[in-house]
Amino acid sequence: MAMNMRGLLGRGVKINRGGPDAIEGTLMDVRWDHMVVHCKEGLVYVNESHIKSITDTGRSGGARGFMQDPIRSNNFLGVMRSLRYQRVQINRGGPEKLEGILADADQNQLVMTLKNQEIVRIPLYHVKSISVLGKDQKNNNTSQGNKENSNQSQGNQSKGNQSKSNQSKGK
Repeated sequence: MAMNMRGLLGRGVKINRGGPDAIEGTLMDVRWDHMVVHCKEGLVYVNESHIKSITDTGRSGGARGFMQDPIRSNNFLGVMRSLRYQRVQINRGGPEKLEGILADADQNQLVMTLKNQEIVRIPLYHVKSISVLGKDQKNNNTSQGNKENSNQSQGNQSKGNQSKSNQSKGK
């Protein structure tokens, strides 16, 4: 099915008709066993074995603004291995939705650690989709922290220079 969907690249699609697993956004990539959709929440990697329908919404991708590049892996397991040690969301909603750190992934299962330090093993064939969480927030906090440190050091430098110049004027 993946090869037939290449004609929809860059177009607006809706994967699955409704419910917690419905995904709507721009189709970014089509691979052997998964697809990548850019939604308002970010990139979602969708396991093809759980796709029940794909609808062309009739919209082109349009103005994209800031958009991260998808992971270029030929298979879904490769995507998960690339996301190790990152905070991710497994599945879109409902009782099977999980958020946590992806600790490991192999051909049979993935291992996640949750907020309460619970370790969960999920059979790989039950993973419908995976997406990265909090990446933008982390980058924004880091850059703001760097700006604050930069401002503090500039302030310290100017204070140091003022005191040196005041000392030399008094002499």
